[in-house]
Amino acid sequence: MANTVIQLKYSDVTNTPTDLAQGEAAYSNSSSKLFIGLSDGSEVAIGGAYYTGLLDAATSAATPDTLVLRDAQGSVTANIVYANIVGTIEGVAESANKWTTAIDFGLAGDATGNVSVDGSENETLTVTLANSGVDAGTYGGASNVGVFTVDAKGRITSASNVAISSTLSISDGSNNDSVSLISDTLTFTGGAGIDVTVSDNQVQVNVDNTIITTAGGQTIGGDLTVSGNLLVSGETVTTDVSTIVVEDSLVKYANGNAGDGLDIGFYGQYNDGSDKYTAFFRDASDSGKFKILTGGTAEPSAANSVDPATYTVGTLVANIEGGTVSGLSSDIAVADGGTGAGSFTAGAILIGNGTGALQTLSNSSYTLTGGLAAGNTVTSLTVDDYGRVTAATGAEIAIAASQVTSGTLPVARGGTNQTSFTGGQFIYFDGTSLASIANTGTAGVYGQADETLTVTTDAYGRVSAVSQTSIAIATTAVTSGTFGVARGGTGASTFSTNGVIVSGATGTSALSAVTSATEGHVLQINASGVPVFGHINGGSF
Repeated sequence: MANTVIQLKYSDVTNTPTDLAQGEAAYSNSSSKLFIGLSDGSEVAIGGAYYTGLLDAATSAATPDTLVLRDAQGSVTANIVYANIVGTIEGVAESANKWTTAIDFGLAGDATGNVSVDGSENETLTVTLANSGVDAGTYGGASNVGVFTVDAKGRITSASNVAISSTLSISDGSNNDSVSLISDTLTFTGGAGIDVTVSDNQVQVNVDNTIITTAGGQTIGGDLTVSGNLLVSGETVTTDVSTIVVEDSLVKYANGNAGDGLDIGFYGQYNDGSDKYTAFFRDASDSGKFKILTGGTAEPSAANSVDPATYTVGTLVANIEGGTVSGLSSDIAVADGGTGAGSFTAGAILIGNGTGALQTLSNSSYTLTGGLAAGNTVTSLTVDDYGRVTAATGAEIAIAASQVTSGTLPVARGGTNQTSFTGGQFIYFDGTSLASIANTGTAGVYGQADETLTVTTDAYGRVSAVSQTSIAIATTAVTSGTFGVARGGTGASTFSTNGVIVSGATGTSALSAVTSATEGHVLQINASGVPVFGHINGGSF
């Protein structure tokens, strides 16, 4: 068997095999490693493409993640950066006390300087600042103001003196004058009802009670007549009077209500044992609906907002013409021409209730007993006080034979079209009705398991004669079909030449032939337990 191939156990998906017998080999195409089983039941990698790949990739160059390979001179090239080296490094360090090449360090721009450094000793860098362009000198003083320009780096790039003016211009809006800040004195003089005092570098202007101001809350004892317009820009105007007379017939409220966020109307206060409020207004928070409310416990805020939750609906006594009545707090009663109800079930029947609200008649409970098919009849019907059918009973039409008193049921209606037949005779159809016919033949038991029968019948299909013959079949008489295993056959009509005959998947399945044209193949069982030809296979893991 020079050409016999012995295959190892293998896997394409598992990195490491398990349960290898001692000395059993297995190869993983997933990890590219060759394993062998040990005596303690464990597995150890002994080779494979994974390791040969590492060896093939070895190099003497400084290449990451590779094995180190000496070159032809026995040297190794490696870059070691902040590495911990365990062992001894032998060699000579060149110029260890200084840099191989000195380097110049310098400054450029607003500050300049340069120094050469080779690492052998400390060096001092001398810095020279660039000229800013500003003349050295003194700026500012009693008669001058210093003016400076500062760049983004905080350096003064220019400086100058600007003379200070010694004259102050003054004016009352009509008359103009000027005073010297050095030699003149500026005097403040009061007028009627105005006193002026100067103290602690301050000028204070006071008015007496002949002038109206908001400070101190002055009171006017007599009549006040305003010939022009009176503009009040405060938040609240309080009039503690018994009568207000307004010439305008329309009064504008909520001026500047551009966003429609204010309620518009008026409210008043009354006391029925405690302070209450009543209001007639347009509710901005409810689509601008006008409302009459009373019994409020919360006074409207400064923003003219009314909280309907603290009020009850007021009563309006009036004649209302036209328009649409909607949003009523209660339904219109029957006595007032309404239905007394706010809604009804769609399609429902309404019934009266005296002066009470109209009511919806609840659905009746309809009960059907039996069926109402075409062949049924209604045997009972129940009707309630409103004329509605509440129950019905249906049953099939049933007629007793005694109720049929005349005629003969024809064949077309499932009858015989006859009133009587001859006893013991066969019944046959003669084209119009069923009729009797006399019997033929001889009574008896015919036929055996190993015999065949010859039967003679008349025109009506009646057996008139019977003969028996023993069954005898030669093998040459079997000309079709295949004997199955259950009948002592193979279940197959042909087999492949030089095939090995094996049983089927079940006890009664047809036999089949397993063949191979490859030298060295042996018959073995695959992982599914099926016999197959092939080279010796170690299996999979």
